This record gives sequence, C-alpha cells and structure tokens, in this order.
Amino acid sequence: MEHVNTKTRTFFKETYKEFEEGELLMSSEEVKSTEAYPWKDIRGDYVLVPVPPWERRTLMNIFLVYTGVLSCLAVLWGGGALGMQGSLYDVTVATVVGDIILTVIGGLVAYIGGTAHQSTYGIMRHIYGWYGSWIFGVLLSGIPAWGWFAYETWLFGVMIHDLAPQNPICDIAWASLWGGLLMTTTAYVGYAGLAFLSYFTVPAFFVLVTAGFFAGIHFGGGFEKLWSFVPPQPVGLSVLITQVVGLYVCGAIITPDIARFARKAWHGSVAWGVQIMVLMTYYMIAASMLTMAMGGTYFSKAMLMAGLGLGAYFVAIFGQWTTNDNNLYSSALSWDVFIPVKKRILVLILGILGSIYAWYTGLTAGASMQPFIQFLVWLGTWLPPIGGVMIADFYVFQAYKGVPRSERYKMWVGKEIPLVNWPAWLAMVIGGACAQGWLMPASVLQVIPASVIGLVMAFIVYIILAIPLDKAGVSIYIGKIKINEYGLPVKEVSK
Repeated sequence: MEHVNTKTRTFFKETYKEFEEGELLMSSEEVKSTEAYPWKDIRGDYVLVPVPPWERRTLMNIFLVYTGVLSCLAVLWGGGALGMQGSLYDVTVATVVGDIILTVIGGLVAYIGGTAHQSTYGIMRHIYGWYGSWIFGVLLSGIPAWGWFAYETWLFGVMIHDLAPQNPICDIAWASLWGGLLMTTTAYVGYAGLAFLSYFTVPAFFVLVTAGFFAGIHFGGGFEKLWSFVPPQPVGLSVLITQVVGLYVCGAIITPDIARFARKAWHGSVAWGVQIMVLMTYYMIAASMLTMAMGGTYFSKAMLMAGLGLGAYFVAIFGQWTTNDNNLYSSALSWDVFIPVKKRILVLILGILGSIYAWYTGLTAGASMQPFIQFLVWLGTWLPPIGGVMIADFYVFQAYKGVPRSERYKMWVGKEIPLVNWPAWLAMVIGGACAQGWLMPASVLQVIPASVIGLVMAFIVYIILAIPLDKAGVSIYIGKIKINEYGLPVKEVSK
C-alpha cells in the first residue's frame, strides 16, 4: 500500500528541483550509510523497503507536500456540509476540536514514519502482522480511497448539473457516470499529463478559498449576521466533530507515507500539525461561511449564487477531477499489494465500479449531502481505531519491551515479522464497535465524538491485552516470516 499523493510529490520534486539538489548533499555519516544500504526497491517509491538517506527531505519540503495533498475540493465540500448542519459557533468549535484531534493522531503517527522511514503499509507489518497489514491496509486506504473516488465523482455530477440543470446529459446521475468514466480514462492513460496541469490548482485553490471567505462575509451581512445563522436541521456538536475528523483521518493515519522522507523524525509531525491547524481550519470555516451566507445550500451551488465566476467554478471542477484521479490511483495501489492484477487493470476495474456507484448515488440521493455526510461519519468512526493501535504499540508496548525509540520497527534483511498480532486486530475491532455505539451507551456518543472514543478504546484495549500477556509469557504473535532484500517474505519460519 503506497498512499503518497504521487502527483504532488512529483510536482515538488520538479518545482523545487534546484532547491532539492542542494538539500540532497549528504553528510559524511549519510554517505557511509549509503554504502551499507542493502535494500532493492523493485516496487518503486520505497513501498516495501526503508527510504535511503539520500532521499531524505527538509522540513519545508515535507510541509509543502502535505499542503499539496490538503488542497483538494473535498475539504471545501466538507466545510460546506458543516455550514448546512450547525451555527458558525458550532462549526468553528467543531473544526478547531476536530483539527486538534487530527493533529494529535497525524503528529504521533508521522513521528513513527520519520523514525522508521517506512511507508504506512511497511509500518503496519510490524504492528498488525503480515496479513494484518493487508486487511487493515485495505480498510485504511483501499476502501476509503475508492469511496472518495465514488463520492467525489457524484459531487462532480452535482456541479455539472448546477451549470446546465435543463440539459439531460447534465442530470446528476448521468453526469456522475460519464464523469467517472472520463476520470477513469485519464487515470488509466493520461495520469502524468493531467498531474502536470494539476500543479497549478494548488495556488488557485487558495485564491478560490479566500474568494469564498470574503464572499461569505459580504453576502452574509458581516460576521454578526453569520454568527446568528441557524440551519434548518442542526445536529449535535459531537457529530460535527466526527465529520471533521472523518474528512481527513485517513490522511492522518497515513502520514508516514510522506513523513518517512523526512531528515529528522519530528519534521513530519510539525509539518502535519501546522498545515492542519492553520490551512485546514481556514479552508473549512471559509467554506461553511459561504454556504451559510447563501442560505445553507451546498458548496458548489453557493459558489454560483455568490457570483464567484465560471473561472473559479471550473478551477474547482478541474481540481476535483485531478484529485479524484489520485483517489483512484491510491485505491489501486492498496489492492495491488495482494491482488495479482496489473495496477492499470485495477484502476480500470475500480474506476468503473466507482462510476456506477456514483451514478446510483446521484439517482437515489440527487444533490442531498446526506450520503457524503454518512461517509464522513463512517470514516471518523472506523479509521481512528487503526491509528490508536499504532500509537499504543510504538509509544507504549515497544517502550515496555525496552526498545529504544530510534530502533523501533527498524528493518534489516532477514528480520522476522509476525504473520498476525491478534491483540492488535481485536483492539481495532473493539475500538470501532465502541465508536459505532454497539458497545457504548448512546448518551456517551452524544458528548464524546465517536472518533475520540474509537481511538482511545483501541489504544486502551491493546495495552491491557498486550502487556499482561507478554508478562505472562504468552506470545501476542502468530507465525513469523523472514524479510528479504526486496521487503518480501523469504519463507514462513514458524507456525
């Protein structure tokens, strides 16, 4: 599973080529380490093996890459959805609290990536076991990334319909279908070219958000009137927080995919925290203010009503298109770990299925934001427990075992990795069940966001299982494999 935003990483490699050539000058210690680098990267981008010293980047570079990943239209759709469900006060509180949660999750997990210099998939092999990294890797990336593709394809159909509501071909369902098939085609045959054009959407995105922010103030009659806005059907604050977390929790847990390239372990944590607390907070609140000012309608329609211009609207459409190609590509990368099909074929299959699902959503839901909101809630419920177990294992269990922080999850040729870490599996499932409300009173979920409950419960369950079992001499692992120089198993060494 390799969930790095490939187009964004390529962009910064090219745009800051001269800058990076300077930063790639290695110290004598790094030069020595290159001579001892035993790994062979047959999959590309160091998916299965540690990132070598000569590929490490500076703090600023890591921050710029995270910023490029964040600058996608889904953030504005998410912020706009908040503006349809809560007052400006509730939205502000939910955004800040949700972003703090994302900062904590992403910051702690990013540090793991900066220490181990391995992808999220590579790290999960140490925590969940070889098979667990398959299963939870798909749950973390394969399904959510495909879901993002399907829902953003449907939102693309909504935007096209708003441009020409009387044209049959621009019906939400049919526009979702042909739009999804076109996106699948560009991801299959023209990804590199489309990615190049998408580089210009990052600065344009910031301009678009700022225009929406001031339009919201203008059409809303100023902050005072916006502050008094009450949506037709307001929801609880904890639900809003869960949606904020759900919007980007997948990105928070896969921070190692970028942080592994950091020169220092803490670089990824700082870069992640700054872009979340500053940029994401700004993006979300600006989008919600625009939807409030336009009477609580969804984001793309609010853009048209505010008269931001067709140019801004097409920038938004194009940004959605390019980001969605990356969603499809990322999902294919996750499934590619254990499905013996060429990646381009997986892109085609997943794209067609996603387009059909987007068509069905447009057919049954129209322009209602409920499917999108439910998707965010699902993400905010089931993904944080995965991160909770990762944080518990690295920071608590490995410390209990006496492993120095710099040595945790360190890879070497011939290292044994467990097939299954069953307490990790169980803790994740229990955490998700608690967040879902199956093992937790509904009254608690009304006060504490589901994302927090899932994260904390998974963390606690893993600790109270793993440490006592280890002290009692009971192994928490089932089976082992040895890793060769390609990051792949040599053979099973025990049952």
